[in-house]
Amino acid sequence: MAVSELDASCADFLRCGHYRTGLAGSRDLSSGSALGNPDVQAALLGKEHRYAPDRSFDTLHVRLELRVDFARRRVEGLCLTRIRAYNNGLRTLVFDAVAMRILDTRWEGSRVRHHYDGKRLMARLPRKLRAGEESQVEIRYRLENPEVGLRFVPDVPGGRKMTQLWSQGEPEDSRYWFPCHDAPHQKATSEVLATVPAGLVAVSNGVLLEKSPGPRRATLTYHWRMNQPHALYLITLAVGRFSVVEERWEHVPLTTYCEKGREEDAKRGLGKTAAAMDFFSRSIGVPYPYEKYAQVCVKQFPGGMENTTAATMTEACLIDRRAFLDSDADLLVSHELAHQWFGDLLTCRDWSHAWLNEGFATYFEILFTRHDKGRAESDYELYRNARIYFQEDQGRYRRPVVTSSFLNPWVLFDRHLYEKGGWILHMLRESLGEELWWKAIGHYVRKHSHRSVVTEDLIIAIEEATGKNLRPFFDQWVFRSGYPSFKARWQWREKSRTAVVWLQQTQGVSDQSPAFRVDAEFRFEGRGWARDFSKAVSKKEHRWEFRLPGRPLGIEFDPRNKILKRAEFHKPLSMWLHQLRRGAGAVSRIEAAHEVAKWGGAASVAVLSGALRAEKFWGAGAEIAKALASIKTPAAYQSLTGFLRHPHPKVRRAVVEAVAEFRNPESARLLAPFARRDSSIFVESAAARGLAMLRDPKHAALFKSKLSQKSYSDVLMAGGLYGLAGLRDPRYLPLFRRLSRPPTSYPARAHAVRVLALFAQASEEVVGWLCENVLDPDERVAGAAIAALGQTEDPRALPALEKFLAKTHDIRLKTAAAEALALVKAGSETMGDPAGPKKS
Repeated sequence: MAVSELDASCADFLRCGHYRTGLAGSRDLSSGSALGNPDVQAALLGKEHRYAPDRSFDTLHVRLELRVDFARRRVEGLCLTRIRAYNNGLRTLVFDAVAMRILDTRWEGSRVRHHYDGKRLMARLPRKLRAGEESQVEIRYRLENPEVGLRFVPDVPGGRKMTQLWSQGEPEDSRYWFPCHDAPHQKATSEVLATVPAGLVAVSNGVLLEKSPGPRRATLTYHWRMNQPHALYLITLAVGRFSVVEERWEHVPLTTYCEKGREEDAKRGLGKTAAAMDFFSRSIGVPYPYEKYAQVCVKQFPGGMENTTAATMTEACLIDRRAFLDSDADLLVSHELAHQWFGDLLTCRDWSHAWLNEGFATYFEILFTRHDKGRAESDYELYRNARIYFQEDQGRYRRPVVTSSFLNPWVLFDRHLYEKGGWILHMLRESLGEELWWKAIGHYVRKHSHRSVVTEDLIIAIEEATGKNLRPFFDQWVFRSGYPSFKARWQWREKSRTAVVWLQQTQGVSDQSPAFRVDAEFRFEGRGWARDFSKAVSKKEHRWEFRLPGRPLGIEFDPRNKILKRAEFHKPLSMWLHQLRRGAGAVSRIEAAHEVAKWGGAASVAVLSGALRAEKFWGAGAEIAKALASIKTPAAYQSLTGFLRHPHPKVRRAVVEAVAEFRNPESARLLAPFARRDSSIFVESAAARGLAMLRDPKHAALFKSKLSQKSYSDVLMAGGLYGLAGLRDPRYLPLFRRLSRPPTSYPARAHAVRVLALFAQASEEVVGWLCENVLDPDERVAGAAIAALGQTEDPRALPALEKFLAKTHDIRLKTAAAEALALVKAGSETMGDPAGPKKS
């Protein structure tokens, strides 16, 4: 699953991020010295160990007959489960089943006794089953206004009329909408027969066998069947008044379900699906393995979910023409599609190995990006992913990628799982080389299709395919926490024409945490020559000598960015200038730009200006603009203003943000035209935020005008909200509160929640208002409110957070609340607030 939005400027969540993003990570991490937040670590990790549960029977087939009543927010269900006993003497069948009313339980057609405690259903059979014996259990049940597992969605925010319904099973929420053995290692074939009001469409896994008149007037029954076994958390149902957009990849139908009237937006947002399917099928060597692939764009869904053959997608994938200028959904589309192999065809046996689902999907985004948009794009995405992971490692907690110690499974769906998991696969591919990488991946997929896997299965598959024993690699990167930090310096010896390089690992190295073992590459360049060397790093400090044709003009360590690491290279400015001009790739130029900026002065400004003018890749251009802004001199400011009309909207946006950082009164004249109108909504919104940094009330009318401007993902409205917030005027608090509530749309509501949190110190009412938002039926708004309360560290939030944590069944919100509570308690103790709890 990717809990995401598609652009940080308008998002509640970064791609594959979570509600808790930015809670404990708000401190300055530039020094790299801090390691996590002990309060957050204690709240989310370090709990009892969790393992895959025992099974007394194997689930062979699940048939769900569901009657959906939108007016009453009710679902009448019949779950028929075909099972096979593992051992002799099985008589009591236990199913996970939460927050449902059990109406009847039958075995082979006859009613049997059952006991239900609100969490588990125990059906008592009239006789004992033999090992290997198959039988069928029928459970009739009812769901009343479900909040987890299934969710009814109104036509407008806060509306009473429900027009959509969708399911969400990962990680352990299928038990909230049908009785089952709710663990990822349980796979079965499935059927869903959904009876819905006429005019609505019901979508589920597999092939549509029949659409027929329902048992009641003005209803239709959709009968879907999944013929290949898949994990039960991947069973899906989505219902709505959908329009259908169809295409094909070879023999596979590709279907998009979206809101009527938004067909063209769907084509823009999901347009790379066929290309990604072709790339994955040919590269893995295993063609797309199912009968169809559907993507269902629904309201209030917080990202994407890889339900087998029928992914559920956020409506943010529906991208209008103006937003499409500099925004797309390609990463999310390729992520969920990659899951059809990694997560669906092969599924982690238990959640401690969930990186085999999410790490693979994250890295296959990168691989498709490289195939589709080029190496600069994919390298930049890796660069950003590394920094996202570093922030979590330093600001929240550090953990091994595979661990069995966690509060609940959702805790594991973090930056270690996604971004570090993807980086591990990148390093693995670089280690094996292209040919052996794909050979190993193809063998792994073919060997374990339709099965559950643990990391050991991947290790063995690689060895079987390539002959290489990579257990040390996995021990270091997967089963151990952290990453290496390097410090390098060099010296030239003219007499021997030798470059001496010292490399030191500066993270803690001890018997318990030995030095990382990596293959380090060095590139030396001189006039008319270049030399590449590879050295094995195995201890805290190394010293090497390299014979060269002459004194080098440039030296790079890990020039192709193959290692997940932090690194400092002490070398003269002339070498950074050389790297800025002739670096091995976009990331090399980006790193050089930030180093050149540290030198400051007019010369650095001139060089960076020239580099920005010559840079062809937008990502490097945006980073060079940031580097210029960090110099903080009048010359840097003047240079940046000359790039405000940059033709690439993503670079232009970065320049607007950089100019705003100077808080120069002249910026008002320069930024106001962009805030009024730009071809890019993201530039327009960024300019409004930039004007806010000047704290000038004369811009209030402009900011207010943005609040009524409709745009993709409320980007322009967000600019107006943050613009008004920048004025620091408490008179706008009632407006912010109103906009945090229905009928304001999302994500504007979440932005209003964050804006309110900025005033927590200025008004005693704000914390109470945020506590009200915690109870919002839109999970995304509630998550934003929980995160905001954690950031305030205000002890007045404790009762509301504690009450919510005890009451909610939503595992995502429960995790966010646990972290917010830890931050509030820690903040109260640090501040010595008498209202806060004290350590004993």
